[in-house]
Amino acid sequence: MANKRLVIKQICKDKGITLETLAKRLGIERTSLAQAMSRNVFSMDKLDQIADALGVSIPELFEDAGTITCPHCGKKIHINVD
Repeated sequence: MANKRLVIKQICKDKGITLETLAKRLGIERTSLAQAMSRNVFSMDKLDQIADALGVSIPELFEDAGTITCPHCGKKIHINVD
């Protein structure tokens, strides 16, 4: 998962939440959130807080959440976890 791009901004947009609102929910400044997002660097604790604030799971914070690539054929496999 380390090489996957975070899709926090898109999740916020889909849920009608501004980055300002998300930052307030996390108890940090919007600029701090934006800087961390641009570097794609968050601790597991912070990812857990972000996921909780957005009402999603940690894997959903990353592009292609629920998708893995078959190591044999290279095809994308979609996994639906309920």
